[in-house]
Amino acid sequence: MPDDHRALNARLAGLGVVALVVALACSVLGIWQWQRGNVVVTEPPAARPVVAVQEVVDAGATGPRSVLSADEVGRRVRVAGTYDPAVDLLVPGRELDGTVGAWALGVVRLPDGSGVPVVRGWVPRGGTAPAPPAGPVDLTGTLQPPEGSDLAPSSAALPAGQTWIVSAADLVNRVDYPVANAYVTDAAPPAGLRPVPAEDPGQASRRLDWRNLAYAAQWWVFALFAVVLWVRVVRDERADVGDDPGEDDAGDGSDDEQVDGSGGRDMSGAR
Repeated sequence: MPDDHRALNARLAGLGVVALVVALACSVLGIWQWQRGNVVVTEPPAARPVVAVQEVVDAGATGPRSVLSADEVGRRVRVAGTYDPAVDLLVPGRELDGTVGAWALGVVRLPDGSGVPVVRGWVPRGGTAPAPPAGPVDLTGTLQPPEGSDLAPSSAALPAGQTWIVSAADLVNRVDYPVANAYVTDAAPPAGLRPVPAEDPGQASRRLDWRNLAYAAQWWVFALFAVVLWVRVVRDERADVGDDPGEDDAGDGSDDEQVDGSGGRDMSGAR
């Protein structure tokens, strides 16, 4: 039986190490998501140096840069590439200075083959937006988060060449390359378009990204589950060992042997 106990202890210790590694990994991932969602901003994003858009959000990346983090919303970025001539859209129902019109939306193809949605400017209702320029472009604009379906002015069907929201989820159905999960408002649109003021988070010192906070909570639940599962396995294994009838029989035989031995000594003393 001692060998069985040692084997059991070794197995439980091994499972404990695995549970600890899983719990630590999940905890670290939870902390990472918490930091991404619970952002302390030391300066307005618009006041930071202009950087290439790929340094902030990259459609071809699989790590943190694949999603626009909350502390980068409103940052000025540089977009260098070529407009995709197949993506020339209008986003209707957008106001500018109290007048309803539409955004002119295009996608700039970057050298790596991915695309960045660009709001090229605004036109009044009934106006005509100029086509995206041919050839290389190098523009500066402000990064904005993708729009959700709840921001659509309407759910009615639109004619071809129009969309209600600016979203990578919509654009990827129109192109065959990855599209950044954010968009840029062109600060200096071409003639015929008026610039769209970007929503700047301003001087906010802290912003919460609830999606990242939810991911953090999920990772921490996984960490707790790994520990609870290991404790449960230990308790069940210990209970099985305690209920082993072989141990009870061995204990009874040991007691009888001690009694017989004790009786033998007594009889020897009687002689």
